[in-house]
Amino acid sequence: MIVLSSFLAAPLAHAADAAAEPAFGRAFVNPAPFNVDAMKWNTAAGGSSAYLAEQTAAALHSWKFSVLPVIATQGLDIASSYGMRELNPMLAGPDGRFGGKAATIKVGTTAAVVGIEYLIVKKWPGAARMFSKLNWGSSVLTGTFAAHNFVIK
Repeated sequence: MIVLSSFLAAPLAHAADAAAEPAFGRAFVNPAPFNVDAMKWNTAAGGSSAYLAEQTAAALHSWKFSVLPVIATQGLDIASSYGMRELNPMLAGPDGRFGGKAATIKVGTTAAVVGIEYLIVKKWPGAARMFSKLNWGSSVLTGTFAAHNFVIK
């Protein structure tokens, strides 16, 4: 509750008070590290190019590492679903079960998503952090589905 109230009260504080003592849990944030018009980092606004390069490299490494659980959990989901009744009509075979066609679709879709992520991250390295978080979240969700399938199998 203290944290929530400090975030709500901070905009109401006077500028002099906010500059003298920041609210609990708030750190100084550079107001303009990225120049949208020029589509590049604004180093004159306080961002160091070495620091930004280091952050970009860390985000790229994090994204590359986050692709592994995506692939692993998709494989687990395929293994846990194979031969079982499939509720998704796009993946269900003629008999309503998950089979080779569905596995091929899942592998192809995963490869396409990772490939599109790669192309976006290659063009805009700043997107790597967002994709890393999305990959971890989708891995948890897919892993949960796979675990459920193994339990009911």
